[in-house]
Amino acid sequence: MTRTRKKVPTSARPARWWRLIWITSLKLALAGFLGLFLYFIYLDSKITSTFSGQKWQVPAQIYGRSLELFPGKYLTQKQLVQELEQLQYQRVNAVSGPGQFRTSGNTVEIFRRSFTFVDGTQAASRFSVEFNRRGISALLQQKSPLSMARLEPQLIEHLVSPHQEDRELVRLEWVPSLLKETLLLVEDRDFYQHRGVSPLSVLRALWVNITAGRTVQGGSTLTQQLAKNMYLTQDRTLLRKVNEAMIALVLDYRFSKDQILEAYLNEIYLGQNHATAVHGFGLGSRFYFGKPLTELNADQYALLIGIVKGPGYYDPRRFPERAKQRRDLVLRLMFEQHLLDQRAYEQALTRPVEVVARGQYLNANFPAYMDAVKRELRQLALDSNLMHSGIKVFTYLDPMAQTQAERTVTQLVPAMDKELEAAMLVVDYQRGAVQALVGGKTAGYAGFNRALEARRPIGSLIKPAIYLEALAQRGRYTLGSMLDDSPLSLRSNNQEWQPQNFDKTFRGNVSLMRALADSLNVPTVRLGLQLGMPKLQEALRRLGLERNITLYPSALLGSLELSPYEVSQLYQTIANNGVHQSLATVQAVTDQNGAVVYQRNLTPSVRYPAADVYLLHYAMIESTLTGTAQSLARTWPQPTFAGKTGTSSDYRDSWFSGFDQDRLVTVWLGRDDNKSTNLTGGSGALRVFTDYFKQQGTHNLIRYMPEQVEWQRFSTQSGLPVPEYCPNSWLLPAHQDSVLALNQCD
Repeated sequence: MTRTRKKVPTSARPARWWRLIWITSLKLALAGFLGLFLYFIYLDSKITSTFSGQKWQVPAQIYGRSLELFPGKYLTQKQLVQELEQLQYQRVNAVSGPGQFRTSGNTVEIFRRSFTFVDGTQAASRFSVEFNRRGISALLQQKSPLSMARLEPQLIEHLVSPHQEDRELVRLEWVPSLLKETLLLVEDRDFYQHRGVSPLSVLRALWVNITAGRTVQGGSTLTQQLAKNMYLTQDRTLLRKVNEAMIALVLDYRFSKDQILEAYLNEIYLGQNHATAVHGFGLGSRFYFGKPLTELNADQYALLIGIVKGPGYYDPRRFPERAKQRRDLVLRLMFEQHLLDQRAYEQALTRPVEVVARGQYLNANFPAYMDAVKRELRQLALDSNLMHSGIKVFTYLDPMAQTQAERTVTQLVPAMDKELEAAMLVVDYQRGAVQALVGGKTAGYAGFNRALEARRPIGSLIKPAIYLEALAQRGRYTLGSMLDDSPLSLRSNNQEWQPQNFDKTFRGNVSLMRALADSLNVPTVRLGLQLGMPKLQEALRRLGLERNITLYPSALLGSLELSPYEVSQLYQTIANNGVHQSLATVQAVTDQNGAVVYQRNLTPSVRYPAADVYLLHYAMIESTLTGTAQSLARTWPQPTFAGKTGTSSDYRDSWFSGFDQDRLVTVWLGRDDNKSTNLTGGSGALRVFTDYFKQQGTHNLIRYMPEQVEWQRFSTQSGLPVPEYCPNSWLLPAHQDSVLALNQCD
């Protein structure tokens, strides 16, 4: 029996197909929804973890020293005004807010900004500084005497790694309300109403742009802009736009509007500083105006917000007219929405677009000093994550000293010889604080740093170490002791060595003090040999030389090769009355919240008794009055410095290291090809030293005689102590009871 297949009505076939399509579509929709749900979970996990933690690698901010002001401080009114101008303080007729100052006669009135110092945050403060001929005579706050005040330190540099973004984080509560309200007005009026994505904003932006005849508003919400900048590329594709919307939804769901707005304020791209991208309004304010956000005017806020639309297109440095048009458009919106009244609006329109030079928001460009800072930070071995979290590094850099040191070197050295190179250090020797460091004759050039890396023969700069060690031998040597200045022949490495004095003459017997003051070579060699090479190696170690060295007789005349930094370390101990303190550029490091993560502890150690060093200083002062550095006396007749010239063989290196009451300055001149400079220490490096102090001013060197030292009379013939009434004798300081006076004259 044959079965017949029942035919399906033709009308039923489409129904089956539609049901199949519907079921398939439902499955696909469910799969798509599940995929979307899983993708949302992925986005939520990724975004929440990154947004809640450290969102950015924020460069370390490097600051100079804080200028401390107190009655009696040696500082001129002109120098204080220069400091304020470098800090971008505004000179006004009437001081009304932070970041302003006024001069009147011998008084400077200052409204200092608030700042988080190493020891905590200090609020904005208003005070007056009065001057007399000797410096600061009084500090007054509301007509009451003030014992001390300080200015915020200058921002010197951001340690930005290659291809790293640069930003300066701000908290929402720090941001002026006018900036926030204008930003939302221009970029996202419904920010506090929508859920991260606003279709109405797209329609409104389209209408406004058509009405204005140009693009005034964008359709993306502020949250979408943040999503694009933080998590996506700049590709203009549909997929990127969908991702942007989804991330915006997640951000809006997980975080408060204030958190999103604060992140936007710190993330938005505002320009390019050469190869480094400038992000955030905090840094943008400094990058364009050299000031914190709180000190900007309405027209400056309008310019910053206008730049958001196209930092390259509206760059005020390259396209000032275009930037002004954009700024004025934002100002008009501010006026129309009653953020500005008629008078403020008209005043803002009349102001020109004025921005600081590119890079001037970092108050200086001191690459040689920064080399030393970076080297020290590496030695501190701070956590790498910490280094990219917006830490503040407080250094000892004195911008006034650094600027003058660079100016002196760049003006003087090329005039001496175009092939000549230079290095220079300025040190607060009591604290071992490096205030200025010049690595070459070309200021601002980030090349070979001769102050740190160039090891050159130091010539006669080694002599104070030899003579100090001799004077420490109580009962054996005094300043009046006679040294033999007659021909000397030594054999070293199967070669004959016959040291000569600079003038190729011999003087017979010469006092220890004159031998040092006049930098005589032959008596120095004899003295060094009497002390012994091991003793001199120990002397250098005590003075601060950290490297292990082996000395040969030629080192007695300076064949020892040291860097200017190492020389400064030796002379720091000498200048500081025998108290050693390791040199440093970094004073402290704080995290982005102001908590101290590193603070330098001063660990002074007595390497030589003050009485021994006092005798050495006496001879070094004499060198600046009647010896090899006597040219100083023509400018400063009164004892002002102690110091020592140095010249290496064949005039290849010219050195001078000297100090007044506060600062030690070391200068090296030489050629990179090691050819002769035809300069002695006195005709080369000493000229640079002299010019620096002419411009900076001096604080006369005062050394009080220690209790263990007294005046004694010595014979100029024998160098032995004699009674006071003896002719051919002179008074010199000597260790108390270290020698007994003879009962009769020579």
